[in-house]
Amino acid sequence: MEAEMVGIPPQSKKLQKSSRSLQRITIKSPEYSYFHLKMIFDPPLDTAGLVDAITWRTTLTNSLMQYLGVVGSAIRIDILHTEGEEAVLRLPTVDMVKFGAAVSGFVGTSEGRSIGFKTLGSSAFLMGLIGRAREEDIWDGFGN
Repeated sequence: MEAEMVGIPPQSKKLQKSSRSLQRITIKSPEYSYFHLKMIFDPPLDTAGLVDAITWRTTLTNSLMQYLGVVGSAIRIDILHTEGEEAVLRLPTVDMVKFGAAVSGFVGTSEGRSIGFKTLGSSAFLMGLIGRAREEDIWDGFGN
């Protein structure tokens, strides 16, 4: 049994092509930027992976307070992912330069260890940041 469509004119091929057209969208000023950081300890931690989200939040707040004072502690930081001594963070784009300066120059102490940060990457887009990290993983095992 075949159903007929009554009152609907068949579409021409030209109309079908135009309905599948691509659109280009330009994001000139993204609201958020992303950082991939590694926490550095001296002397190194005995066991990797003991750095939790609370340690990240506290240490980041201390670095911002040390560099920018109370204004720095007001910067909104979202911790998107932590793995071992690394974390992916999201923060407002307008604070990106201030944040980068604060974490790159920070040296703090905790439990007799010096703490600092190494910036592994930063990007206005999360895929740009994660893609770079995954690209390195692909080529690490090449040729072995």
